[in-house]
Amino acid sequence: MLHMIAADAGAGPVDINWLSLVTTIVVFMLFFAVAATMVWPKILKGLDEREQKIREEIESAEAARAEAAESLARQEAALNEARREAKAMREQAKADAEAYARDLRLQAEAELDALRKQAHREVDVAREAAIKDLSAHAAELATAVAGRIIERELSSADQQDLVESSMKEMASAPLG
Repeated sequence: MLHMIAADAGAGPVDINWLSLVTTIVVFMLFFAVAATMVWPKILKGLDEREQKIREEIESAEAARAEAAESLARQEAALNEARREAKAMREQAKADAEAYARDLRLQAEAELDALRKQAHREVDVAREAAIKDLSAHAAELATAVAGRIIERELSSADQQDLVESSMKEMASAPLG
């Protein structure tokens, strides 16, 4: 054993054990050949499938994002349309309310004007009736006073003539 230790002791750091080297190279080549033909294609196939799956997911995500953006744009357009319609409805309601108020005001003014005209007519009719009553009463009173003054009895025809002439004089006289 000493002999081997001494032989090993004489070996330098550059001395190569050819048998170990060749065996290691052969084993490596066999492992590489088996790995290259059986394992590596499966690994590459798995990586390719994963890459394809990731690409499909990215494309799907981009399509979903584009669809979401389109949906958002449609919703914003619908919201803007709803706002526009609501504004138009408010403006129409305001215009309708103003028109209704204006119509009510005009109708009230027309009714008030009609009531004023009717009141004026009624006052005129009442004034004329009062004047006629006053004239008739004044004529009767004047006839009675005149009859007492004259102390004589007038016939009904004379009284009628006297009343008519008195009424004509009072009608032509200005009201005081």
